Amino acid sequence: MRKSLVLFAALAFVPASTFAAEAVNFAVVQPEVLAVTDALSSAWGDYDNDGDLDLAVAYEYGILKLFQNTGGVFADVADKAGLGLAGGASADVLKPIELRSAAWGDYDGDGHLDLYVGTRFAGTGKPPAQNRSYLYRNSGKGTFTEVAVKMGVDAPAASVRQASFLDLDGDGDLDLFMADRNGANRMFRNDGTGFVDIAEKVGLADKRFTVGVCWADYDKDGDFDAFVANQDGGTDAFYKNDKGQFTDIAPQLKMDQPGRAKDEGGVGCSVGDYDNDGNLDIFVATYGENLLYRGDGKGAFTNVASAMGFTGKGHNVGASWGDYDNDGLLDIFVADYHDNEPHNFFFRNTGKGFVNVITPVMNGSDHGVQWADFDKDGDIDLSLTNAFSKTLARHVLLRNDLGPAARKKSVQVMVLDAKGKFAPGAEVRLYDGNGKLLGARLVNTGDGYNTHSVMPVHFGVGADGPVTVEVTYITAKGRVTQRETGVQPAGQVVTIKQK
Repeated sequence: MRKSLVLFAALAFVPASTFAAEAVNFAVVQPEVLAVTDALSSAWGDYDNDGDLDLAVAYEYGILKLFQNTGGVFADVADKAGLGLAGGASADVLKPIELRSAAWGDYDGDGHLDLYVGTRFAGTGKPPAQNRSYLYRNSGKGTFTEVAVKMGVDAPAASVRQASFLDLDGDGDLDLFMADRNGANRMFRNDGTGFVDIAEKVGLADKRFTVGVCWADYDKDGDFDAFVANQDGGTDAFYKNDKGQFTDIAPQLKMDQPGRAKDEGGVGCSVGDYDNDGNLDIFVATYGENLLYRGDGKGAFTNVASAMGFTGKGHNVGASWGDYDNDGLLDIFVADYHDNEPHNFFFRNTGKGFVNVITPVMNGSDHGVQWADFDKDGDIDLSLTNAFSKTLARHVLLRNDLGPAARKKSVQVMVLDAKGKFAPGAEVRLYDGNGKLLGARLVNTGDGYNTHSVMPVHFGVGADGPVTVEVTYITAKGRVTQRETGVQPAGQVVTIKQK
């Protein structure tokens, strides 16, 4: 990701006050603790089960940090937890190794989030033994044990750019997808005692230069499909799932983007319902022209990027949807950089299109982007990673300072499966008191350029009055839906467990 393009997004800077009903007001949080240099990937999850979202951040040079959140205050506990330098090697050995992906998932179903980290070798010659994936098993006592080799997910010499935990086969445990920019993608099925790569068998062993993947039941037929973003001039893929077998139908859907130059390609993708029609849409940050695919809920998509205000070519890397002002419309942050300096965009959704309302303090990412309400005040905050800038190469956490009234116009939904585990890929829809659909969200399967989260799904409601929460689980029996009525938006978290 070090090279840059001459062309970049041409949308001019527009002051936030011109468009925003609520002021764009973000402030840097604990830079003396969190602003560690050369950050690449991040993942939010409550690893200690204390009710606060904690943050894992992966860096160049094999460094992994774990920031424990206690009441909105962070402390670095990586060394205490048994994380730190990948593989226990010295910093000199690890200098060519970059930690390029991070994801939380309770793979063993013991009620404690485990952490997966993927690497990339940035040096020359033969990659060292530390260039592999790492799986840290959470003991539940504040410490982790590295078990990737034992569990069969070490993937030597891979360049892992996105990891996704999801229950692909509906058997009740989490499987692991690994996007590899160096070789064929992996799909590790969880067999309880270990993982087995079934990618070739099921049709997911894409050998293009994959960087991003977004899983969802796009056609509402009861199983997970995958959009795959490919780099270095490669076409993108859309893998339709038919009873466990995957077929790339991107050319038929006109989602493959043929004719790219060698320095163009898809990078990070993010799923949301930007128009609140209940169907899932896909934003794709690219080296080139960004893409916004409007879904029809039946498995077909239309690229509406230009019509919605996403114009010009750029060196875009990560993107993530989030309703920062709680007006009920999803906004999106896009990390763009050239000449190794960030030139980010924060697009506010007006209901008719998108306008850039970024402020200088937000211009801090050349890679990872992830939203999270870390302080539990009802508005979503922003986590950014930056690795290459001469002046900004650090991790940045930005607190969203909406006013008290606006913060309360939200509801957050923690979705759990029948065993009480996080349910990635489940869908959440919100309805008002009259049964009108207010929008849809996806339980995160990974977005924002190799970032991830295990946290409640956030809805800005924009109005008063009780709402109905509808959760759709993707199971071995297909789509299973349940509802909870009379939920009063007040910035609180509502937990829904599969019956």
